[in-house]
Amino acid sequence: MIKVNLFHDKTQQVRKTTAQPAASRTSFLLVAVFLLPLAALGAWWYQIRSDIGGLTGARDHLKTQEARLQGLKKEIAKYDELKKQFQSRIDVIERLKDSQSGPVLLMNHVIRSMPRGSPLWLTAMDQKGDKIQITGMTQRSDVLPDLIANLGSSGFFGTVDLEIIEEPKDLAKFILTCTISQKNTAE
Repeated sequence: MIKVNLFHDKTQQVRKTTAQPAASRTSFLLVAVFLLPLAALGAWWYQIRSDIGGLTGARDHLKTQEARLQGLKKEIAKYDELKKQFQSRIDVIERLKDSQSGPVLLMNHVIRSMPRGSPLWLTAMDQKGDKIQITGMTQRSDVLPDLIANLGSSGFFGTVDLEIIEEPKDLAKFILTCTISQKNTAE
């Protein structure tokens, strides 16, 4: 059988009271005095941390730029050295060109006066004073007037005369007599 208690519990329920902290103005003030500087220090730390990160990135970027610029500096130094070498070669060539005299000038003017692409060979050059005798051979005698005109217009020779032309079968032999018109005679 089931027993049912129809009476209320005669014990009175007592509420347990918990100790509630009393929040006073001084406690709020103390919390604010400790938390506000702590929050300010946290914000300052965060700012410094982000500044350090930015400056580290800038430093790394500057280091890569410095390495690139050092490479460019070495390359510029290499090109400056090459420029000096080429300039010294040019200076040597200019000095040699300026100091050319005598046979060198004579040969330069004769070579420049020869018609291009023509079958013409010089076999001998003799100089006696200001007279030069040029001996040669050609397959076509029609290139001789061009050679004579070129020698005369070079400015180095005063007169150019065709002395002898012999035309055997394939080669024509010729002798030209030239006088030097410039003061510096070929020696």
